[in-house]
Amino acid sequence: MTAKSIQQFLAAAKAAVRRGLKSTSGKILLVTGNESADLDSFASSLVFAYLTDSHAQYTRGTLTGYDNIIPMLNIPREEVSLRPELHYVLARLRIPESDIICKDEFLSSIDRSKTDKVDVVLLDHNNLLSDLGDLFGKNVVAILDHHADEGLYNSAEPRIIAPVGSCTSLVVNYFADYFRLRPDEFSVSDEKKDVARLALAPILVDTASLTSKETQEDKDAVAMLMKIISSGIAAASDEQEGYYGELMTAKRSIDSFGLRDILRKDYKEWLEDKGVRVGISSSVKSLAWTVKKFGWNEFKKGIDSWAKERKLDAFVFMDSFQDPREGYRRDLLIAVCSEKGDASVRKFVDAAETEFELEPFSEKDGLDIQNNDEEGLWCFKQLNLKASRKQVAPLIRKFMQE
Repeated sequence: MTAKSIQQFLAAAKAAVRRGLKSTSGKILLVTGNESADLDSFASSLVFAYLTDSHAQYTRGTLTGYDNIIPMLNIPREEVSLRPELHYVLARLRIPESDIICKDEFLSSIDRSKTDKVDVVLLDHNNLLSDLGDLFGKNVVAILDHHADEGLYNSAEPRIIAPVGSCTSLVVNYFADYFRLRPDEFSVSDEKKDVARLALAPILVDTASLTSKETQEDKDAVAMLMKIISSGIAAASDEQEGYYGELMTAKRSIDSFGLRDILRKDYKEWLEDKGVRVGISSSVKSLAWTVKKFGWNEFKKGIDSWAKERKLDAFVFMDSFQDPREGYRRDLLIAVCSEKGDASVRKFVDAAETEFELEPFSEKDGLDIQNNDEEGLWCFKQLNLKASRKQVAPLIRKFMQE
């Protein structure tokens, strides 16, 4: 019997959620990415869930016996509209947006008094946070991630945490027997090509088409995926570059977003053991673009409003973008949001200036912003371009835990 396509798998999973999983007598496997719900989290969780469900021969026998395998986007439905790159990929793969399963939809479909029925696979993170952590923190059975290892869920199998460019590369290499073509295999089904295109998208985005933060694992994954997409014949580099260019064009399409939408589009939050809360927003537009769009005073008010809404003690705003004169750039804004976080944030700023090679803005940058120690608000150009949120988050969390 022909295996179902990834589109058919997702539609069936969504239909099960719509019917309600409360009456399901068997076990449920929830497969979910992190709370930023970016393309890497979406693709890695959907591909992992699909292959575990429809191609069980490649799962190494560790995740079997589930009545329902549910790939979940770790945001409420209302926030899907904030991810234009996701909409591009969905359209490219002919997946209706309505078939995506969001966190609020999954939680409303289950019986919260029977959380032992739900096992969890974590993709693109290794610490299940917020309400999901409260409900299912003891039920994590597998992890594939590329962030700093927080030392949790040590009995998970598989438990693969490695510093690769994209988490989806770990998924592709874990299921290498599915993705690796035989030497004589020149014809590949359209269904398999769709899986390859989905997996390829976040790897290209996260590694700038294998030019930044790429590892051998990322290169191996892209090589396998491109062979599938081109039916076993080495694909022309312009095909890969064309796909990457379309993805980045879609990702940067945030001109119509309000400030709150920009702050919550790619956002992660941590509640530390001492009760302090840290939030980090990432943007694909420069700090200069954002300040000029909203005005400096409105921008500061927006940050203050977001910090109060999320009950933050510390907030970081990061960006990564292409400057027409200077090429690839990063900026970093750091804000104290409470008395409780004040001293720790100031220690982080001192450490970060060296660690991330931070440089204050000047008039020649076209952004006349003065750092304000009294207000507890600092803006910098970040010269260490390799330091993404994966490096910034552990450092500020370290100081907030002290």
